[in-house]
Amino acid sequence: MMGLILGFIGRDRTASIKGLNFWAAATLVAGLGTLTRILLRNFTSDAVAIGAQNVCLILTAALFLAGTCEFFDRPLPRRFLWSLVAVASAAMVVFASYEQGPIHRRIFARSVLVALYAYHAWVIHRQEKTFARYLTLGSLLMLLLLISARAVVGYLVPESDGVDSVEIMQVVYAVGFSSADVLIPICAILMTHENIRLMLEDMALRDSLTGALNRRALFQLGDSALAGCQRRGQPLSVLLLDLDHFKQINDLQGHHVGDLVLKHFADWVQGILRRPAMLARYGGDEFVVVLPGTTPEDAEQVAERIRSGPVALPEVPVCHVSIGVASSVQGHLETLAALIQRADKGLYLAKNAGRNRIETVGA
Repeated sequence: MMGLILGFIGRDRTASIKGLNFWAAATLVAGLGTLTRILLRNFTSDAVAIGAQNVCLILTAALFLAGTCEFFDRPLPRRFLWSLVAVASAAMVVFASYEQGPIHRRIFARSVLVALYAYHAWVIHRQEKTFARYLTLGSLLMLLLLISARAVVGYLVPESDGVDSVEIMQVVYAVGFSSADVLIPICAILMTHENIRLMLEDMALRDSLTGALNRRALFQLGDSALAGCQRRGQPLSVLLLDLDHFKQINDLQGHHVGDLVLKHFADWVQGILRRPAMLARYGGDEFVVVLPGTTPEDAEQVAERIRSGPVALPEVPVCHVSIGVASSVQGHLETLAALIQRADKGLYLAKNAGRNRIETVGA
């Protein structure tokens, strides 16, 4: 059921959320593993049936890992899954052919599972922590603990080891793995839900054409950044950008070309800025750049890099920019709106002085 849910989500969201198909396949393979062992035991030896189930367990762990790596843009090599299945299958065939094979099969399968789940936990640990990621990490650590405990008990009490054992450790192991088969897909669904929610929140804060922050987000995030700079005694600078003669491009070449200019310009500016700087579309062909912790002198350098213009593209006409610069003053409480108003005065001076210029306005 979990696999079908993830599969349906993946079919609708594959373009924007990666890894869902791997997760869906993992849940299906997990169920197939138990079914395969039950069916094969009626037609072949226990060694072959258990070996097939171990391959399914390894493939399940690998698919979950592959899905998580795709989800966080850390894709595994393309041949990883096929190579792992080939090696695991070959190993199980070999282990079924001699007397000590069952012991070596357990060591092999547990070692591979520990490696896969440990790397999976490391990938999750490196990401920003959320409830779903904490839950996933906890589930993986539980599996690692179960596998390790079973290996230790199996070494100390060999007769208690094996899938048909009724010893308490085997019961705990079976229940734990069965729970994980349900819990990890739930974690995958929760991480997908978090991702969709974050995407929707981000879309609500961004201009659909340029990808820059919209006006609402500018004041929401910009005022917060300004308050933080004021608490720390740091300056904050604002650049107000206006594309020169942009109306002529719209009138003479059409709005579709104007849209290309705006998007290309926004991409250029985003490539220049470094966090925690923010770019927002203020309206029409006007943009605002917020530079926390940046002095007027450094802000002018950033403005000059922007003014130098993006690399021209054949389908995008060259469009220069005029820029007004304003910076907060230590000890002087000022809103972001007031800073933008001062930067607007600088922009007005730049326009009157011939455009394609930078003008800084003090307090």
